[in-house]
Amino acid sequence: MSNVPLFHRLRTSTFVVAACLIAMLVVACGPAEDAAITPGPRPLRVQLNWFPEPEFGGYYAAELDGGFERRGLDVTLLPGGADLPGPQLLAAGQVDAAVVAASQLVTLRATGGRIVAVHAGFQKAPRAIVVRRESPFDTLEDLWAADGKFMAGDGLPYLAWLERRLGPSRLVRVPYTGSLAPFLADEVVAMQAFATAEPVQLESDGVASRVFLIADTGFDPYDVVLAVREEMLEQEPEVVANLVEAVSEGWESYLADPAPVNARIAELNPDFTPRTLELAASKLPAFVRSETTDAHRIGWMTDERWNTFVDQMAELGEIDSAARDRLGLIFVNPVAGSR
Repeated sequence: MSNVPLFHRLRTSTFVVAACLIAMLVVACGPAEDAAITPGPRPLRVQLNWFPEPEFGGYYAAELDGGFERRGLDVTLLPGGADLPGPQLLAAGQVDAAVVAASQLVTLRATGGRIVAVHAGFQKAPRAIVVRRESPFDTLEDLWAADGKFMAGDGLPYLAWLERRLGPSRLVRVPYTGSLAPFLADEVVAMQAFATAEPVQLESDGVASRVFLIADTGFDPYDVVLAVREEMLEQEPEVVANLVEAVSEGWESYLADPAPVNARIAELNPDFTPRTLELAASKLPAFVRSETTDAHRIGWMTDERWNTFVDQMAELGEIDSAARDRLGLIFVNPVAGSR
């Protein structure tokens, strides 16, 4: 917790003068005195990993509802974008917290970066591959064995997972730019997707799609993971706990009534229509809630899930065995008022 600022008390040898001064301070200067001894809110820069979207609904709800402020935090939510090195910015101390993918956190720790997961907004991984509904691909296996172009980024661990599980694909991979245009123009037969984003945009535009969730193949890491530096976790545990609790309560608020926050997101990201925001919000509970969150709170994580994922990353060669053994502290579930 923040330290209360030190201040000096006026002293005088005359009791009457001192009493008068005290009375004057209480009556006339009370608010100023309170302001002097009350610490201000802790400024925090939280780096998101994409542009303002419903996937960050809990964060914007905490901002809009005053959840951060009630916990003594002055949070600035920094929008992300393609190729933004959020994990590296966090590790370098350029921001106080960042939303990252689980794979980013593990690979960064394997190379010495000391960031720790403190909240997992998505309990089920939303990473997916999407095709048109009228396509001949009824299963992921059908698609994987087909000819055609597949729009996807480089270095995605789940693609290595699929190759190990399904074998080499005949699909020709082309770069993913974040634009739906190649998919809409039928220049590609499939593209990578976030199940609550691209398919929702397609549905909003009247394009029916079929979504293959990677999580259903057994590769199911946490996602929309909030991370902080180990140093901050050690030095300011209450600040971290308050941040996490504000985000968790923000998610509860957003899932219960997304409309006010969606209006705010629309202001920040005019590319969204009210219909798209409504559709996206309707799909989020399936990814944000789980048996674990029902037993604890939104964002709660378990050893089993992280250990399984780290083992898979090692199996895929994303980290080596030596790095696997020195990863150290990957996650904690901070609780306000505890050490």
